[in-house]
Amino acid sequence: MFVSQPSLSAGIKKLEKELDATLFERGGRTVLLTPAGHLFQERARAIVAEYQSVRQDLQQLKDKPTLRIATLHSIRGNSIAELISKFHKQYPNVFIELCNGCLPDLQDWLEQGKADLALTWLREQDDDQNSQFLFHQPLALAVPSNHTFAQIKSACLADLNEQPYIKRLNCEFWQLYPKLFDQAGVIPHMVYASNNEEWVISLIQAGVGMSIMPVWDDLTHITYIPMTDLSLSRTIGLQWRRQQNFDVVNWFRNFVVEQDWQVACSSLCQKADMQLDKSLPSQE
Repeated sequence: MFVSQPSLSAGIKKLEKELDATLFERGGRTVLLTPAGHLFQERARAIVAEYQSVRQDLQQLKDKPTLRIATLHSIRGNSIAELISKFHKQYPNVFIELCNGCLPDLQDWLEQGKADLALTWLREQDDDQNSQFLFHQPLALAVPSNHTFAQIKSACLADLNEQPYIKRLNCEFWQLYPKLFDQAGVIPHMVYASNNEEWVISLIQAGVGMSIMPVWDDLTHITYIPMTDLSLSRTIGLQWRRQQNFDVVNWFRNFVVEQDWQVACSSLCQKADMQLDKSLPSQE
């Protein structure tokens, strides 16, 4: 055991005192375990085995680190998948866990340590020391490409009156819409409501209805119409816990900032911004 006999005896006595139990029968040259000693021996062997198992798991975690990424419901899955695919090619040993939720969910998961990074909406009050800007994204009216609205250059809220509308339940601005519709005297014809962004996109493409949503550049059969009396936008970026300093988190942060897809999204959004009425105050 690489321990001197006196030190071993002292350690056993200290353990018996801590447990308030006699572990050995000491008589002459014979030392036997007491019933308490047999019980403790059995449990101690299990503890040692579990400890060795934990050490093995920790080594595996070191060799194959896990990165837990939380994303907004309203950020399209294909954009995230493309990003993850590129990251995996550069860091093939990293195991990635993805989960998505609403803005409050992402904030809670970060604070509680259930997520290492969040791909989320950055607001003015967010701390620059634990966030990284990625791209700016305006919101516009998305309509089926065969809809009559697809031929107009812009629209206003009043144009939505009695039009088939798809409600995006996970939109960051959902609390704002009822008030805006009411002020404009608009009663959209709600035909569908979903907390899944891909479902909303598919329904618009199928001609079911229209919706005010973020502008994406790779959608087919959808036309974006700037709103002349509505100027909404969001800033998408990464967030993390300031005290966190995991290597895998730093790898992903640096990787994302260097990606070309960020530039492509920014270019798209600048183009869409040019269509919006610049005279309107931002409600971001």
